Amino acid sequence: MTSASLALRVVTPDEWPGLSAAFHDLTFEQSLTYARAAAERIGARVRFIALADPGGQTVAAACLRIKTVPGLGRGIAWVAAGPLMQHRERPDPGLEEMRAVLAALRAHAQDTGHILRLRLPASGMQDIAATDQLATSEGFRPTGRAVPYRTVIVDCTENEETLMRGLHGKWRNPLRNALKAGIELECHPIADCANRFHVLYQQVQAAKGFAPDIPPEFYYALKGPDFSHEVLIARKDGADIAGMTIGRAGGTGVYLFGATSEAGRRLNAGHFLMWQAILHCRRQGMKYFDLGGIAPETNPSVTRFKQRTGGVDTTAPGPYEFRPARLSSALIGAAETLHARIKARKR
Repeated sequence: MTSASLALRVVTPDEWPGLSAAFHDLTFEQSLTYARAAAERIGARVRFIALADPGGQTVAAACLRIKTVPGLGRGIAWVAAGPLMQHRERPDPGLEEMRAVLAALRAHAQDTGHILRLRLPASGMQDIAATDQLATSEGFRPTGRAVPYRTVIVDCTENEETLMRGLHGKWRNPLRNALKAGIELECHPIADCANRFHVLYQQVQAAKGFAPDIPPEFYYALKGPDFSHEVLIARKDGADIAGMTIGRAGGTGVYLFGATSEAGRRLNAGHFLMWQAILHCRRQGMKYFDLGGIAPETNPSVTRFKQRTGGVDTTAPGPYEFRPARLSSALIGAAETLHARIKARKR
C-alpha cells in the first residue's frame, strides 16, 4: 500500500459515532461527545476524517481538534489517541499501512497549513522504536508541546480467576482484606451521582493540594451517543468512603478520577474500587480497562499501585508533530509560545 492509494474524506459529526465504533482502538478521546466539549473548552473546532483504500474500505479515521491563530486562519490540529487504525476488518495494521496513513495525514496538513500533532492510541500493539522511526521517515518529529501518555491496561476478556491470579501479592492481600471488611458497592450514571462523588473528591483535593488541568466537573455534563460515564461508590456503615469515575467508549473503559477518604484508606477501599472497576468493565463487555495514566517520576506511589493490578505497562507512540513548509508554521509556533507565557503568568 502507498500513501497515494489512500483517499481522505471529511466525515460529518452524525456519521462519526458509527464509523469510529468499527475500530478496536477507539477510546473516549476520539468520541464525538468528548471531542466536541474538549474543543469548545479551548475555543477550537473539530474535524472528522476517514482514510480509505482503493477498494473503498476505511482503514483509518481521526478526530482533529483545530485551534487557529486569530487573523491567520491556520493553527494547530491535535489528534489525541489517534488516528484510529485497528479496524475490525483489519485489526493489526502493518508498518506499511501505518506509513500510508501518516503520509496521508501529512499531505492533509500541508494542504490546510495547520501544524499537525498526534499521539497514537495506547493499545500496546505498536513497537515504539519502529513507530518512532516510521514517523520520522514520514516527516514527523517528536514534540514536547503535547503531553506523552504512559498507562497500565488490563485485559478484561480474562475470567475473574485469571484476573485475581494476575494481581501482585502485595496488591492482592489488601484487596482480600477489603473484600472481608463489609464494604458495599454502588454504581450509577454520573448524572445521577456527581454530587456524591464531588464531595469525596473535594475532600481529597483539599488534603493533597492538587489541581488537574481538566477538572472532573468538565466530565459531569458530557452526554452523547458514544460516551458513557459512570461512578462507582464504596460505602461503609451508611457513609461514602471512596469513589471512582469511569469513561467508556468503544471497547475501552478508562479510569478518570478517584477519591478515597481517610476512613476508606484504612479499609483499603482504593483496592476494593479498582478491583470492582475491572469487574464492572468486564461485565459491560469492555475489552480493555485503561487505568488512566501513570507518572513514575512525579507520582511513584500511584504508579506502583496501578502497575500491581496485573495490567500491561503501555506507552502510546508520540506525541509527534508535522510542520508544513510555510511561513505560517513559524507564526503559529511564535503565537503558541506567547500564549503559553501569558498563561503561565496568570497562574
